[in-house]
Amino acid sequence: MYNLSQFVLPNGTLSGEGLWKREALYQGMNGKFVERFYPDRQHSYIFKPLTNGESVDREAWIYRHVLSGFPDIYPALLASSEEGAGEEGWSIFEDLGPLRHEYDVETAMKVVQQIAWWHALPEERREGLSGSGPKPQIEQIAADLMNRRDEAVAVMNEIGEPWELDGMILSFAEGRALPKIKVVSHGDLHLGNYAVAADGRLYIMDWEHAHLNTPFWDLYHLIDMSHPLFPKQVTAEDREKLLTFYVSQSALYGVEWDLGDFIRDYCRFATVFSIWMLLLISGDLKRGDSVWPQDRLLAQKEEAVAGLKGCLTSLSLERDSA
Repeated sequence: MYNLSQFVLPNGTLSGEGLWKREALYQGMNGKFVERFYPDRQHSYIFKPLTNGESVDREAWIYRHVLSGFPDIYPALLASSEEGAGEEGWSIFEDLGPLRHEYDVETAMKVVQQIAWWHALPEERREGLSGSGPKPQIEQIAADLMNRRDEAVAVMNEIGEPWELDGMILSFAEGRALPKIKVVSHGDLHLGNYAVAADGRLYIMDWEHAHLNTPFWDLYHLIDMSHPLFPKQVTAEDREKLLTFYVSQSALYGVEWDLGDFIRDYCRFATVFSIWMLLLISGDLKRGDSVWPQDRLLAQKEEAVAGLKGCLTSLSLERDSA
């Protein structure tokens, strides 16, 4: 077994000295690369430097204090920098081999099963977790939409949807829209952060954004959050199936939801979040300075619009049947 820290330079970057091979996997928002490296032909590991504004200390802390009691659904943390390393922070994980980041409802159901489990964790298992992640809370997102109402209306007009959302958005901005329950949230559970390995096992990765939030946060990221690098197509049937499964799984842990209310509240949450996402994507497209290529942003916009329209249709059908 290697002393893995020997392969990391004092500035928190991976050293090429003594390695048989290294390969970049993806680039973080700050330009740094997550890499697979091989000390020899038989052994490989994943090197993850600080890739965004979040401290790597946070992920290592979550591994020690939260994930240690989880089922074995995450890659093992093998080494990390000392606490307080800041911009020079790093982590080394086991290499899970080839991973499949492709959406299908059966895999998403397996993720939902795990989400329902960690959402039901007792309060003592949540001690020390922050109440916020890297994105604004839904109340702040709604308030931003109210401040940028003209832009939001223009985005909705562009996709052919009438603007009848002032009351809904205001209820979120004022904190009146959702149940007050807070749960352990992965924080960034888009398709790039869960995958199926070659042996068929599900893995959920990149826990540095974990915090306390509404149950809808994880579900939205799984179902309707769009991403430029990990596109997916979620149907209305998929959405209802996944939300229904979450409610049934939650009941196994003593958490009871009214299914109709839960789906309605989710769709309201997703509507607000998706409009805000469309503002971000439209801004990136207009400025032309995004780290993502234009074609990827256009595909992300199309996916976000499809999710938004699906949720608006669900809310409209519920209103018409009331």
